[in-house]
Amino acid sequence: MNKPIPTFNELSVYYNNKIIIEKVVAQISKDFGWINLSISFSGDKETPYQELFFKILPIVDELLNDDYGKLQSLLYRIDIDSEFINRKLKENPQADTSEIITDCIIKRELQKVIIKELYKP
Repeated sequence: MNKPIPTFNELSVYYNNKIIIEKVVAQISKDFGWINLSISFSGDKETPYQELFFKILPIVDELLNDDYGKLQSLLYRIDIDSEFINRKLKENPQADTSEIITDCIIKRELQKVIIKELYKP
């Protein structure tokens, strides 16, 4: 039986699920660690998604401005292609580029965690 993989638009129901978000943090830490970056997460502030967003945003902003190649490597590692990012930027022309990329990172990592949860034995 095939289980449906949630799209980015269907992920918001998981934003306040601390257990799922902790798994997302672990996945993000693993992927960010690949390029020697670390993320701290307390789970105590706002919603877990918001805390994670505001932890990742300055890192993405710095990479976008100072080390675009490293950002591209990170996005490749997370499995987000540049065409997808460009499409999201065109859909939201007034939005900040760093915010769009940060949101995509969290949602893709969340999607990966949910896929693992759906298909684990």
